[in-house]
Amino acid sequence: MNDTPRRSVPVGWRKPSKWLSMALIALSPALSGCGPDDPDPPPEEGWSEAFDATSSGWLLNVWGSSGDDLWAVGGPRDSGVIWRWDGTSWGEVDPGMQVPLVNWTVGFGPDDVTFVGDGGTVLHYDGSSFTPQATPTDQNLWGVWGASPDDLWAVGGNGRMPGDQVILRYDGSAWTELASPMLEKPGVSAYFKVWGTGPDDVYIVGSRGVVLHWDGSALTEQLVGASDDLISLWGTGPDNIVAVGGRGNGIVSRFNGTDWRTEILAPLPGFNGVHMSDPNVATVVGVRGTIIELDVETLAPTDQSYDTQLDLHAVFRDPSGRLTTVGGSLASIEPPYRGIALWFE
Repeated sequence: MNDTPRRSVPVGWRKPSKWLSMALIALSPALSGCGPDDPDPPPEEGWSEAFDATSSGWLLNVWGSSGDDLWAVGGPRDSGVIWRWDGTSWGEVDPGMQVPLVNWTVGFGPDDVTFVGDGGTVLHYDGSSFTPQATPTDQNLWGVWGASPDDLWAVGGNGRMPGDQVILRYDGSAWTELASPMLEKPGVSAYFKVWGTGPDDVYIVGSRGVVLHWDGSALTEQLVGASDDLISLWGTGPDNIVAVGGRGNGIVSRFNGTDWRTEILAPLPGFNGVHMSDPNVATVVGVRGTIIELDVETLAPTDQSYDTQLDLHAVFRDPSGRLTTVGGSLASIEPPYRGIALWFE
């Protein structure tokens, strides 16, 4: 992405409303949207529209098992939408049932993909059909990650009051709820994303900058110096993890295997998504087309933002090296809900 034209850091942006960029309503974890009569400018050199997502609703995550197998998920506030790239074209996928807003997805191949969404929804795709999986919660699920097909984690919470946060784990046959530890950080009402390096090394981030770590036997809180929401995280190993968030200014928390370092990257606005394929660089996306390449060691950002009023919510580099980012009018509380899907090769 180093040859992508730069633009100046956005100025004059509004502080996002607490619960929409993150996932939307509280995510989910409010950003500034644009109206249906405010068309985006033509793509900058290097970027192109992956597909026309104008009427798709918000797009909240993108993931894929290969360059010829990508999934983008989201929807309007009251229903879920699933798109798939098959190496030739993008098309909307019918799961065979009505589903609520779909927030995140992860998989272990084209025939083993798990989707999570509002109301405790979990769907599994086996290569030919979608099957709903029962969960012990009706809270919205914002993130999912797995060490293996029979060891999955899902996290969420409606974000309305402390105690709403939820952690689920799948053992290959059923989802069960794990108790959250007693927290020193006050006011936590949602966990937003989960990511790990293996079954005994799993991290969860959420509201008020909360971070939890699973060591194979217990969940413990780690105080990382963040007070604003941490919305997403990624890493390349147990000693190289980056979490991002922020509602006013973007914040980054980086773990080097021993200590967490947290920086506020003002005047950049809030961050929503992060992906790492290079241990030295993290790609971070956020409010109003914000895209940065972050030097993981120094936490210095290189601004490569895309000129749009829409918010970017997730970013993913597939095994072919293609970078894809998705988002939408995440601050819009009334329809139409616009989506955006861009990729860069």
